[in-house]
Amino acid sequence: MATRQSKTIDMSRFWVTMFLGIVLISNIQPARSNTLTKSNTSSKPLWKGESAGFVSHGDPTKDDIAFLVVLGHVQAAIRRANHHDKEKSMKNPFTVKLMEEYAIIDPFVTGKSSTNLSLQPLLAEVAAPDSFTIMTAQTPSTRTRRNAIHTQLKNLILRVDAIVIERFPSTHSSALAMSALLREAAELLRKGLSLEGEILDVSQYRDALQLVEASLSLHVNKAALCKRSRNASKQLKSRGPIGDLLDRLIIISKSGTVNANAGDVFDAAEQLRQLGTSLPSIDAEICT
Repeated sequence: MATRQSKTIDMSRFWVTMFLGIVLISNIQPARSNTLTKSNTSSKPLWKGESAGFVSHGDPTKDDIAFLVVLGHVQAAIRRANHHDKEKSMKNPFTVKLMEEYAIIDPFVTGKSSTNLSLQPLLAEVAAPDSFTIMTAQTPSTRTRRNAIHTQLKNLILRVDAIVIERFPSTHSSALAMSALLREAAELLRKGLSLEGEILDVSQYRDALQLVEASLSLHVNKAALCKRSRNASKQLKSRGPIGDLLDRLIIISKSGTVNANAGDVFDAAEQLRQLGTSLPSIDAEICT
């Protein structure tokens, strides 16, 4: 049987790319940023093509893939709220739909363990409209409360990671859940990015980016028992099809462009769909 190992992402590489993205996007002229938030895509050629990747229709209380997709939505919203860069037009990522989705899986987040990993009531606290108002405020008087909320958000990110480790999903389930989140991200980028990678809608771009990042947290490392399992595991890490894509989406030029478009994200989603459907639902059967 596969031995549980610590869930790892190449964090040093991740933070380097995040730093570069922050530096580069901060150099975009204010007038340019204001234009982007208006979602004016009429004069820019958009990527046009067929959607690709996995679509989850399962019951999250019974289907592991659907469970992970909901957890990915929650993780993406938490990361979006916790991100330092919030545009003026940003809406509260903790929507009614998201909170209802999580309420469905809350009784099942502990998996086989007796450990209480429920995100409630902490999630409800940070999702409140008053909390979002404080998070988006820049006044010195709210700094202490804002920092406290961001600390809670960081704790929630770690707790979601712990839920995934506790759930210990199969490679099959992880690949298909990641594919589903990438497909959702690509749909946002149909209008969020131009064909040439120009950021046309900052909100859609950042929502999509958080879905891509959240997808990377939906797997745990497994002991590689054969070449097939080793290759499959590599595809789920930041060095797989998502890794290069994430770099290309994060690093923004001074003109407000990235080296990717919706089609690239759909391609990655399709690669993971093909990987997931090619694997048995039980990891122990991969090498048989």
